[in-house]
Amino acid sequence: MKLSLHIVFLTLLLLLAGNEAVDYSAKQPNIIYILSDDLGHADVGFTNGNIQTPNLNRLVSEGVQLDQHYVQQVCTPTRGALMSGRYPIHTGLQHELIFPGEPWGLPTDETIIPQILRQYNYSNHAVGKWHLGMHKWSFTPLHRGFDDFFGYYLGGEDYLTHIHGNGLDLRSDYFDEEGNLVDQLRPDLDGRYSAELYSEHMQNLFGKLKTQENPFFVYLAFQNVHAPHKIPQHYIDRYSYYISDPKQQIFAAMVSAMDEAIGNITRSLEENGLDENTIIVFSSDNEGDVNCVRHVTSSNYPYRGGKRALYEGGIKSPSFIWAKNRLSPGRSSALIHVTDWLPTFWSLASLQGTLQPNQP
Repeated sequence: MKLSLHIVFLTLLLLLAGNEAVDYSAKQPNIIYILSDDLGHADVGFTNGNIQTPNLNRLVSEGVQLDQHYVQQVCTPTRGALMSGRYPIHTGLQHELIFPGEPWGLPTDETIIPQILRQYNYSNHAVGKWHLGMHKWSFTPLHRGFDDFFGYYLGGEDYLTHIHGNGLDLRSDYFDEEGNLVDQLRPDLDGRYSAELYSEHMQNLFGKLKTQENPFFVYLAFQNVHAPHKIPQHYIDRYSYYISDPKQQIFAAMVSAMDEAIGNITRSLEENGLDENTIIVFSSDNEGDVNCVRHVTSSNYPYRGGKRALYEGGIKSPSFIWAKNRLSPGRSSALIHVTDWLPTFWSLASLQGTLQPNQP
C-alpha cells in the first residue's frame, strides 16, 4: 500500500522528532488513543476555551497540537473510520448511528486496529464506549481483536446508574483461563461516575501492563460530554463563581471531570514507568452538539455548525499527539483525517510489516 503524505508525516513525526531517549524504530511504542464524545472545538483550554483543562493543556504543551484534524460528523461513523481506516461509505456506517436493537455494526470482514497490532505482538484493551455493534457477539470488542473490555456497547447511558432504556449496559468482558469469553454486567458499580471508573480501570491496567514485555494498545473512549448531562456536585462547584447558567456549569464540569481522569491516567502511566515509550493521541468523535439539551452549552467557535453537520464546526476536532521526549512541542497544520491513524499505527508497530492496511 502506498501511504499518503499525511500518513508519512505522522509516522516520521513520531519516529524522528525529539531526542534519542527512545528509538521507536528499534522498540515498538505503546499506543493510547483517547476519544472524547461530543467535545466542541472551544470546550478545552488549549483551543482558548473558558473551561479548565489543565491536564490536557499540559499534554499539548509537551506534544504537538493538530490544527487540521478531521473526523466524521457523528459518533458511529467516526469510530468505524478510526478502527477500520476506511471512510464510512465503504463500511455501511455512513447513515447516522447504531440504535439499540438494530442488527448491524462495523462489518466483521474488516480488519481493524487491534487485529492488525496483534500481528506484531501487541496486547489490546478497550475502555469506555463501543457503539460499533452488539446485535451479535461477533460485533463486540473481544471478537474484534481486543483482549479485554470495560465499558458499554450502546451509544449513551446514565453516567451514574449506567442504565440505557430499561437495561444495564456497563460490563467487564474478558477471556477466562480456558479461553472462554466472560461478559460480566457490573450492577455493583451503580452510583459511580463513569469517568472516574475509567480512570480507576486504566490505573489498574497499567499496574498489570508494566510487567509484560510486549507493547500494548489502549482505546479509551470517554462518555463525556455526551448527553445526558450529569455530574457530581463537587465538579460543578468549581464553576459556580464565574458561570451563572446552571446548564453551562454542568457542561463545563463534565469536561473538567474528563480532564481530571486523564490527569490521573497519565500520572499512573508515569508512576508505572510506561511513559517513556508511549504515544498518546487525543481527539473527539465529532464537534460539540450545540443544541444538545435545547440550550447552547458546547462551543465550536470560531467554526460554523456542530454535531451532525459537515461544516468545520461538526468535523474539525480538537486534537493532539503526545510522546514524551520524542516531540518538539508545537503545532501542525498538516491535513489529517481519523482514517489516517490505522496505517500510522501499523507503520509504528512494524515498518517492515507485510500485513497491509485496508484501502480507505
